[in-house]
Amino acid sequence: MAKLQSVDNLRDYAYRKLGAPKIDIQNYVDDTQAYDRIDDALQLFVERHFDGAEEKFVTVEFTADDETNGYLTLHDDIIAVTRIYEPGRYSSEAMSDVRYRIMFDEMFDMTKISLQYFEITMEHLEMIQSYFRLDRTFTFNKATNRLYSHSGKIIGPKCSDEAETTQVDCEAAGETWTIGNSMLLRAWQAVRPDESSSYALDIFNDEWIKKYATAQIKQQWGANIKQFDGMPLPGGITINGQQVWDEAKEEIDKLEEEFSLNYELPANFIVG
Repeated sequence: MAKLQSVDNLRDYAYRKLGAPKIDIQNYVDDTQAYDRIDDALQLFVERHFDGAEEKFVTVEFTADDETNGYLTLHDDIIAVTRIYEPGRYSSEAMSDVRYRIMFDEMFDMTKISLQYFEITMEHLEMIQSYFRLDRTFTFNKATNRLYSHSGKIIGPKCSDEAETTQVDCEAAGETWTIGNSMLLRAWQAVRPDESSSYALDIFNDEWIKKYATAQIKQQWGANIKQFDGMPLPGGITINGQQVWDEAKEEIDKLEEEFSLNYELPANFIVG
């Protein structure tokens, strides 16, 4: 069988799993309800599955609105930010960095020097930097998509700010932290399937997603027909929607337990 590569493929799979075409599921579950239940399954996958988010380096351009607001508005798919990279420290300007000069001087004679000495020197330089060039502290909330910096302005700092210790540092910051320039972030971005760009479509074919979406639609089916419980049908058959709902609830509980045990990372895996 071909892989499921769209929300419609997943919906049809769930209908067949529940008895279609022998049972006309669409008489009891509207397509919009099925799509809602699939969205519920995908949302749980994105928010809690270890494959539901990926770490990326994200470039954000400063705008006049950012300067006015005092915060950066990030894309909806950003669910956590773990680091703000200071301008110039991780760019081509690093060629004037002392670490680059050491590498440049020693590169062609690495067989004659002690790597132990080199490693200790690099660690010492990192320690010095950690004392005098601290990373910016910040907060980010995915409900608002707002990134606030707590050590200096989002735009700036200006040369009149006391945050910069020397005129050189101040001028360098003023040239970089201005409208139209960019900030580099390390962030976690949600992996949402997008049929228009064929991005992450294999999520629709994930074994757990197929089972969970089917159970969700089954529970919706039971909820829809519970109101007709006890009503006789032709042939002496009576409807028992509560039983369908209960069976689906039991399946959902088992799948969510399986999810927590096998697919979910600890709650603090993206704390920054």
